[in-house]
Amino acid sequence: MKKKIVIITGNELRHKFFASFFSKAQGIKLIKCFHENVPKLRDNIEFKKNKFYRQHVNLRKKVEKNFFQKYVKSNKNYQKKFIKKGEINKKNIINEIISLKPQYLISYGCSIIKEELIEKFKNNFINIHLGLSPYYRGSGTNFFPFVNNEIQFCGSTIMKISKGIDKGAIIHQSRPKIYLNDNIHSIGNRIILNTANDLKKIITLKKKIKTKKIIINFKTKYYKRKDFTIESLKKAYENLNSGLIKSYLKKENILKKKYKIIKTL
Repeated sequence: MKKKIVIITGNELRHKFFASFFSKAQGIKLIKCFHENVPKLRDNIEFKKNKFYRQHVNLRKKVEKNFFQKYVKSNKNYQKKFIKKGEINKKNIINEIISLKPQYLISYGCSIIKEELIEKFKNNFINIHLGLSPYYRGSGTNFFPFVNNEIQFCGSTIMKISKGIDKGAIIHQSRPKIYLNDNIHSIGNRIILNTANDLKKIITLKKKIKTKKIIINFKTKYYKRKDFTIESLKKAYENLNSGLIKSYLKKENILKKKYKIIKTL
């Protein structure tokens, strides 16, 4: 029997891929997807003012198209609803989601979900955090590892949702395969692809989804949207151009062993 799910996500191409993927995933029935209009990098004032920022955003769009465009075009016929930022917590939307009776509610790339919806679904509410929690939490958690020369912390965390930001109990984590010619966007999109495939396996192969605790010897780094600045962007590209990936690949296995993650697949 197919597992029935509802997805709450954003409205960028990568979010549409995520919904499209699950609309065709074997063993899963996507009942409905709520696409939220979340802030875009192109809306930032720096997009008009700063050429460097504009190049970064345009490259992201190009790389996302290479990864996701064909898939989305061929898998776009699923039940969807477009909502404004924050509307996911309105009573009428909450009631609609409850009436759909999903076995799993999944959030990825949307605004903060408030308590009512969390309490209603509890253990059946899965959140996708693009970053390795608790090492990196908050916003831009697969960007700031490039700023800090710590790309061993690029990855994703599939977790139970919680009231705290990225504090849910961890179900599964993964790191992407990194290649010498990669950039920030190709690594980020590969993480999304991996995460979609991993979540599909977790939902369809496990009778009961379990969580595990992770103990780390590392001070959690927490970032907000405002921390993404021209200075941090330049630093990330400076590190890339200085051989960040080559340096990482030389000690990849050592870093993976030092900074453990939870893998259940």
